[in-house]
Amino acid sequence: MKRIEREKVIRNAYRSTILALTICCFFLGTVLVIHEAAREYEVKVLEERLEAKGVVQNDEGLFGGVQLYLPEEIYVASGVTLELYNSQISSLGERIGSYNVKWTCAVGKNMYRKFSITGTDELTGTYPLIFTIFDDNGAQVAKASTKLRIVPAVTDSFSLLTIGDSLSCDTATYERLNELTDGQIIYMGTRGVGGSLTEARRGFSAANYRSDTGYTEEEPIEEVHPFYNEETEDFDWAYYKESTGFDPDAVEVFLGANGLSEDPAENGDNIAWIVRNIHKEDPKLPVYLVHTLYPANQDGIGSWSSKDGYALYGDRYKYEEDQKVFDLMLYLEESLKEEENLYFVPAGMCHDSAYNFNTVPVPVNPHSEEMMEVPDNAVHPGRAGYRQIADCLYSVICGTKAEWEQ
Repeated sequence: MKRIEREKVIRNAYRSTILALTICCFFLGTVLVIHEAAREYEVKVLEERLEAKGVVQNDEGLFGGVQLYLPEEIYVASGVTLELYNSQISSLGERIGSYNVKWTCAVGKNMYRKFSITGTDELTGTYPLIFTIFDDNGAQVAKASTKLRIVPAVTDSFSLLTIGDSLSCDTATYERLNELTDGQIIYMGTRGVGGSLTEARRGFSAANYRSDTGYTEEEPIEEVHPFYNEETEDFDWAYYKESTGFDPDAVEVFLGANGLSEDPAENGDNIAWIVRNIHKEDPKLPVYLVHTLYPANQDGIGSWSSKDGYALYGDRYKYEEDQKVFDLMLYLEESLKEEENLYFVPAGMCHDSAYNFNTVPVPVNPHSEEMMEVPDNAVHPGRAGYRQIADCLYSVICGTKAEWEQ
């Protein structure tokens, strides 16, 4: 009898074990299903975002339907070397490295990651420039073309007023412009960068210029910036001119880094509004709209921190940040394509974001003696970057100045 009871207990224990294991397997299976569904949803969202931008993935894992952008004309001033970087004219960003690319032009250099051209007096003229992307089978994926215009250097004096953010606050830009023009530019503004006057404010976006925003980043402190008119409650170019007495020959608008978003509409509309407000008062005043820069690499984005050690761009991803810059560039070009006396400056595609950011050596891991170079900033380049911006702006001015001198 005891033997039968013992076997009964064993059978019950066995059944209980089987039941518990079944429940565990069911639970784990449910977790795995939920996890896989979540992963598939994330992939689906990413694919929808890529498809919305004209980028679709093929069977080989590469991306087709690439969106490219080149302005109608690229200006290169005599004495300047200008470069166009493959990853910065494409919706793919750095993923363009999965493709084969080719620049076609009678002048310049078709290089691995860029097209490089040095302007000379002997090469002055207009040349077709074509950018083509091929897959590994040699099939054409996308193509864009523009007119490359090599133009003479500017030799006469003119005045310039810059409305910008921190990317307009480095002396290297103005030093390079002075070098290129032999000091012929007269700078205007209520603030100063080195020995040059500007209206550049660190951290400012176009939205800040349209509101009663104060400025405390550096001296002189402002309760509200001088473009804000309390009566109109907005950016007011006529009010600014009357209150400051400045009346420049040309205006540079260099905004966009602050306010970048996946949807470029709000930031882009505010920038466009400032341009139109200037032309409302001065319809013939030339405005040079500079496209903002692409950020540093992922190490620079991920490592950028405040003085207190807090992450500034902790959750941001290089590809997404590149998309924001690319989309804002396209949005502004489309929104303002009918605006007269407006000249786009393609600094975003002509700035070497791969090599122009200052770096610091850090260990490859906490316990290694081997070091690697990491950008110390995600947004603000080193001296070489600001000089490239100046080269690009100067080239566009050289190519268009005759139009507004008539």
